[in-house]
Amino acid sequence: MRGSGLADGGFFDKPPMIPMNSSAAPFFLSGTAEPRIFAPGELRAQLEQEVLPGYIAGCRWFGGKAREPHGYRVCEAAAVSAEPDAARLVLVEISYASGSADTYLLPLQIANGARAAAVERETPQAVVARFREGGVLFDAVHDAAFRAALFALIARGGVVGELAGVAGSGLPESAPPSRVLAVEQSNTSLIYGDRVFLKLYRRLEEGVNPDAEILRFLGARNFPHVPPFCGAVEFRAAGRAPRVLALATGMVVNDGDAWSFTLRELTRQLECVAGGQTAAAEKIEAAYLSRAAQLGQRTGALHRALAADADDASFAPEPLAATDFTELAKTVRATADQVLARLCERHGALDPATRETATTVLAAEPALRERIAALGAQPVAAAKTRTHGDYHLGQVLNTGADFVIIDFEGEPAKSLAERRRKRSPLRDVAGMLRSFHYAAHSALGAFAEQRAALEPHAERWHERARAAFLDAWIETTQGAAFVPAERVEFARLLDAFLLEKALYEVAYELNNRPAWLGIPLRGVARILRTEL
Repeated sequence: MRGSGLADGGFFDKPPMIPMNSSAAPFFLSGTAEPRIFAPGELRAQLEQEVLPGYIAGCRWFGGKAREPHGYRVCEAAAVSAEPDAARLVLVEISYASGSADTYLLPLQIANGARAAAVERETPQAVVARFREGGVLFDAVHDAAFRAALFALIARGGVVGELAGVAGSGLPESAPPSRVLAVEQSNTSLIYGDRVFLKLYRRLEEGVNPDAEILRFLGARNFPHVPPFCGAVEFRAAGRAPRVLALATGMVVNDGDAWSFTLRELTRQLECVAGGQTAAAEKIEAAYLSRAAQLGQRTGALHRALAADADDASFAPEPLAATDFTELAKTVRATADQVLARLCERHGALDPATRETATTVLAAEPALRERIAALGAQPVAAAKTRTHGDYHLGQVLNTGADFVIIDFEGEPAKSLAERRRKRSPLRDVAGMLRSFHYAAHSALGAFAEQRAALEPHAERWHERARAAFLDAWIETTQGAAFVPAERVEFARLLDAFLLEKALYEVAYELNNRPAWLGIPLRGVARILRTEL
């Protein structure tokens, strides 16, 4: 949870080592290890009923832990190559007691004899099940042959059954040495020769994947500030919309994400302030503000690029409609109702500083509701376009001299259709501005004894960083159809998205990190103090 603290982070050249499924895989399958387990029958039924429930529940990428699974069904098992012992890309449908269902991707490979022993010895966390008569079933991402076959499918744009490779650019003909990154989030990451990054999606939906779609669109237009699109793997079943199973991009040499970079530089600055080194602190701040402005320029250039093709229906700008503002007001109102009720319930348990801010927000309820009502009553004349959709400092890589924007999946909890909706780019801007606010207060955590003295400096830094970013974005996007022409309309639309984001953050922190609650509460109070 980086950036604003609320989203899956981006990929890294050298990620932290986090264990994946650490179970000892105490699941056993009848008979011998052979491919018939992937075909309908008694053995596959045993896999569905006895193995998958326990194995998937222990996987970090499984997002249904808070719900009650009702059943597991293997709906597809596609071989990744024509080889008889090829690994399968298995699509598992998980139904829940609520009546909903999800589909997850589980690459599976069978190993016997010495190969099975090597899997047990070298990657025990990959074992899904053991066969009683010998052999193992394991997660194929840990198999070099599987990774090579996946790469070959993309590089040649080949078709194997219902799997289709979509060739991009920049891939060598043969697969370089590969490895699986030992960091597990909602997807699985593979690296090929430190040249190609491959994201294997775990939770699947039918329809166009915005991550692959946007990178392919930007790559065709040679937009330089995103990873190069190298290809994808799609599952194509007759009469069904294709599903993107994997996305390959060029590796970006980087020094971590912009969130880590920001915290590092702000911590250095605050150390100088605490030590009375005013000149050094000012120098560090000036250098960072230059980078914040650069990020504003890159973000504005991204938004211009996403709005540049009027002939592509998926990307052509459209006017913001009255219904867009009605829906926004409805969403913000629902979040506000939840937040105000929870703040009343938890008020007495909050720490004194947070309680004071919560009291301010609760007292401002009439102003808050008035502000929300105005969202639907006063539409703004501007265009809506495709956007990043989940934008914050954790979604940007710092190359040292520049920034590269990553992870165009959108908000993971939303459907593909929702993530592909056209919106005002100011929603992305609001996400980044909130991320700067989180960074300012996160950096103060390293100065417990000096926090009170340093907090004004952190707040001043936040104001300057957001101004540097926003001014550069405005300059870069000047005259664009998605920028409201009237200054008051621009401010009103931006504040609407800032309020939406800050209220969402308050709801998140109330449920997950009460110690961080004061940060978004300050954001809500700040917005309500703003005169429009």
